[in-house]
Amino acid sequence: MGLALAQELRKSEPLATVCVIEKEQTPAFHASGRNSGVLHAGFYYTGDSLKAKFTRDGNRLWREYCLEKNLPMNPCGKVVVAQNEGEAAGILELKKRGDRNGVNVTVIDEKELSDIEPNARTSGIALWSPNTTTVDPVAICRTLEKDLVSSGVRFFYGTSYKKRLGPHEITCAGDVERTFTYRTLINAAGLYADCIARDFGYSADTTILPFKGIYLEYDSSVPEDRPVKTNITPVPNLGQPFLGVHFTIKVNGTIKIGPTAIPAFWRENYSGLSRF
Repeated sequence: MGLALAQELRKSEPLATVCVIEKEQTPAFHASGRNSGVLHAGFYYTGDSLKAKFTRDGNRLWREYCLEKNLPMNPCGKVVVAQNEGEAAGILELKKRGDRNGVNVTVIDEKELSDIEPNARTSGIALWSPNTTTVDPVAICRTLEKDLVSSGVRFFYGTSYKKRLGPHEITCAGDVERTFTYRTLINAAGLYADCIARDFGYSADTTILPFKGIYLEYDSSVPEDRPVKTNITPVPNLGQPFLGVHFTIKVNGTIKIGPTAIPAFWRENYSGLSRF
């Protein structure tokens, strides 16, 4: 988010000084580089929501960006399958949401599903989303960073937000303590955004509760040996923010199976007690 916002600021205000402050030594070290890399098509959310609109438009814009920059992309599509007849209503609801949001989705039968993905099964009907695509989020962020540096945006790595000093001044910690003065500050600090917001009078009653997902990976260097070639997801419980355990095909063909959805005990709870 910080890189994308910096790019838009550089376009809209080319004479402004734009700085990106990052506590790690590289971009995309946390959530930006640890997600599944799926560009969702925009049919999960209700059609009149901003989430639906941003997902649909983001899918198109990021695919265009990857093509323009020659970045890896796997336009493998996605099928949503039903485990029983009762879930068929969920398929039809997702189709309705996709239509309302202007997303290309099709209800298909078992024969059509078999033609798209021979190893997938459904109960009666399934949903086919040809625009669902997987990308490499780390490669995208590094390309954005390169573009920004060439346009004059300044990066301060190893520099973490420390506190607000005044209406237009903050101090940051790193190898040396730095003070930044600014006209506009944008808080794009991911799972720490609520902590920083409180320094500015926001988020007093709101705390981010981080969740994490763990995947299994099936890795085969021979494409013919891979058990599936398309993303496969179950009909989700639309009352929950999770999509259920699914198959995701990464840009390099590796198949991810998962994820779990478990609370993280701290904001960088990746492995063991690391970064506690």
